[in-house]
Amino acid sequence: MIARQTGGHWRYSLLKHLKKAQEMVCHLLITIMVLSLFLQIIAREFNLEADWTEEISRFAFISLVFIAASYTSLNQQHLRISIVSDILMRRLGQQFVFRVQSFVSLTFDVLMVVFCYENFLEGLDYPNTSPALGFNLGLLFLAPTVGFLLSAIVHLMEVSGTSPYQEAEEL
Repeated sequence: MIARQTGGHWRYSLLKHLKKAQEMVCHLLITIMVLSLFLQIIAREFNLEADWTEEISRFAFISLVFIAASYTSLNQQHLRISIVSDILMRRLGQQFVFRVQSFVSLTFDVLMVVFCYENFLEGLDYPNTSPALGFNLGLLFLAPTVGFLLSAIVHLMEVSGTSPYQEAEEL
């Protein structure tokens, strides 16, 4: 393996564990979402009240979006608009433009981690609870905090000159 030959065993191990953990969490969240929606459909058919299923489904979906976004970032499968970067790459070089893009993404990720974490803490101080479950909605800010933190790790590796994608493909 390339990562092990170049002394990047710790990076390889980190990426392997991050990828596996994100896959497992995404599978769990989508399963919860689908099952709760299925229960909601069954409950409606039999005129039963199951408002909690809608809330669980919504919470699972919100969490899934942010964890899956960081997963796609790790695997370089996210959407990109590359018209401007393609022009700049011809003039400034591919490596330079790639690092600038990574730095901008890293800056955005770090800012989002800070703001989401602040909202999470504020939600603990001033809880806003969901009607059916009584769930503290401030806890939902953990999902984007974790998602952007994981994405920041990938972008930090890019800025430092390490390609997480080549290593991630080997996993």
